Amino acid sequence: MTDRLIVIVGPTASGKTALALEVAPARGAEVLSADSRQVYRGMDVGTAKPTAADRARVRHHLLDLVEPNERYDVARYRADADRALADLSGRGVRPLLVGGTGLYVRAVVDGLALADLPHDRALRESLEEEATRVAPEALHARLAAADPEAAARVHPRNARRVVRYLEVTLLAGPISALWRTRPSRPAYIVGLLPPREELDRRVDARVVAMVEAGVLAETRCLLQRYGALSSTALTAHGYPHWIAHLEGHLSLEEAVRLTQRDTRAYARRQLTWFRRDPRVRWVEPGADREVLYRDLVAAT
Repeated sequence: MTDRLIVIVGPTASGKTALALEVAPARGAEVLSADSRQVYRGMDVGTAKPTAADRARVRHHLLDLVEPNERYDVARYRADADRALADLSGRGVRPLLVGGTGLYVRAVVDGLALADLPHDRALRESLEEEATRVAPEALHARLAAADPEAAARVHPRNARRVVRYLEVTLLAGPISALWRTRPSRPAYIVGLLPPREELDRRVDARVVAMVEAGVLAETRCLLQRYGALSSTALTAHGYPHWIAHLEGHLSLEEAVRLTQRDTRAYARRQLTWFRRDPRVRWVEPGADREVLYRDLVAAT
């Protein structure tokens, strides 16, 4: 019988990494990261990436995959995760999937359906306007250039479907790669859910700790090395504000405040995503920790 995939999810600053570092050694497991920001090399402090000491204690996968000036999307993540899982299986090592990027978790556990894929209203409206202005066939040609397999599945004059396929392809990579479905993996999913006030305090404290740990120096080095970060790398909360501070557009206090605000809002969006999944067993990180630890270690 194949073990279920053990998954630890939750909002940023909820304690996922700390719990994983306790559970993984006891399970003989290695950690697979499901964090869309921690795939970038050199973005360590600002993404709260597991430290060198953490990674010496427990082997981690799916970190530091690409340079910060590269785009990275869920299609690439799914392929990288499948390779990592195959490697662990070949070595007889259990995986422990840990992260707060709901789309990445869904890609590993279930694969992806069209409804799960990202939306961008502004992009969609722009594509719809273009389809009206120059005809759907022009957008179909763009789709064919980016993803021939997807283009072959939709009639060139089906404007609504062409727009959606192109929207997803521009946001998340070739949509055809996400159609190569497989059965959902059996999974035991635990969600960490601190009380809201405590989560807000944790987020605020984490941002202050990032400043103390050198996030400004890290950001300066990234700019000096790469000139500019990719649009996907810039979704990492804080970096746009740290850059604005370094360029003289924001005070440090304002950069901290805005990063705290944005990160709190992101944590709420993460919770909204994960709460839609009835399989998630929600726990308070500080409550029944020993029971939770034993359950995760013993889960099969």
